[in-house]
Amino acid sequence: MIHLPPSAIGGLLALVALASAPGIARAQADIFSRDTVSGVVDLRLGVADGEPSWTQGGFGKTRFGSDGDGVAGRFKAQADLVWKPRFTWDLGAVVDLQAQPDQTHGVDLGEAYLRYKPVPHGDTRFTARLGLFYPEISLEHSGGAWIPQDTITPSAINSWVGEELKVVGLEGRVVHAFAGQELSATGAVFYYGDTAGSLLAFRGWSFSDLKSSANGHFDLPPLSAFMQPMQPQFTTPVHEIDGRVGWYAQLGWRRHGLSIDLTRYDNGGDRIGADANNEWAWDTRLWNLSATWTIDPDTTLRGQVMSGQSFMGYSTPQIWIDDSFAAGYLLLTRKFGADALSARVDGFQITDNSWQAIDPNRERGWALTAAWRHGLGEHADLLVETLHVWSDNDARPRTGFGARQSQTVVQTALRLKF
Repeated sequence: MIHLPPSAIGGLLALVALASAPGIARAQADIFSRDTVSGVVDLRLGVADGEPSWTQGGFGKTRFGSDGDGVAGRFKAQADLVWKPRFTWDLGAVVDLQAQPDQTHGVDLGEAYLRYKPVPHGDTRFTARLGLFYPEISLEHSGGAWIPQDTITPSAINSWVGEELKVVGLEGRVVHAFAGQELSATGAVFYYGDTAGSLLAFRGWSFSDLKSSANGHFDLPPLSAFMQPMQPQFTTPVHEIDGRVGWYAQLGWRRHGLSIDLTRYDNGGDRIGADANNEWAWDTRLWNLSATWTIDPDTTLRGQVMSGQSFMGYSTPQIWIDDSFAAGYLLLTRKFGADALSARVDGFQITDNSWQAIDPNRERGWALTAAWRHGLGEHADLLVETLHVWSDNDARPRTGFGARQSQTVVQTALRLKF
């Protein structure tokens, strides 16, 4: 189970004390009521061709895959139960209990954090949160259940955010409004992000709505003979190994339907720390630039570009893993009453800078996504999506497939909200 480090516990106590001070706690608590509990049930049916998915022990890029011969059908049911208690006017919490059939634990915590949001005075407002949460990087996810809104499958960038960038930390955010625009600054320190980068190195990018959980792990595709003695056949995304603090910072600007955010993330890993299972403390750093343009009330264009590096292991004489990674996408959504059509194009790559002959990790590819969302009422949505991915991955021949593969997945999802 996750245990908060002493610094996080101290921050929690400080937030509670601040929110309980006279003049700040001005509202009656609302712990359990219809306003504090919500949820979503996702009933999924998909068909896919191509190679086995990474969730089936292959190098397939998508959540659903075939066996390389013909088309396979898949049915999945998953759910999130979200609790948002309010302890005072300023202090509340978000707890997401998620059920995912492809996770180590069928039911586990998704996010769980305290949220401090005092009443703003003037043009400046402040918020903070403490606990288990995702950094504010994705433009595609929203809500306490952290699900993509206009597609079934998020982009490569935000699929990876959901898989490996969840942290246990303390975050503060300041927003200042002036002259019809807003400037924001966010900073956070965190633990439990030490293995970030391992999925990219051993599997490559993916297109999947699977989310990491507080106590779960993801199985890895077959490892090279070079890495098999040094890495287990799984990775634990929410994991603290070296006791070092990571951090991220974000600057944002918004005006007249246009928003731009620049994020720097550094998990602070020492690269050579390992636990009893031989999971390693990766050194992973990245830049993320995101933008949203609301062209008109019914049309939105969103895009992100991410670039970073991951290092792991000793120098013998080269570092065991030295990868540079990059990805980007553009997503256009157009609403038509109760319907919305979305189209997205993705590009992604991984550059292998060490031991390429015996442990190849190079990858490049692109993807096209088209999705239709139809509102069935206040509490239900029907989504249909087609996703085509082409990729070239040097590690893929370990599973008997050629390095170059393409795959098409067609999915439909019924989302029931309460």
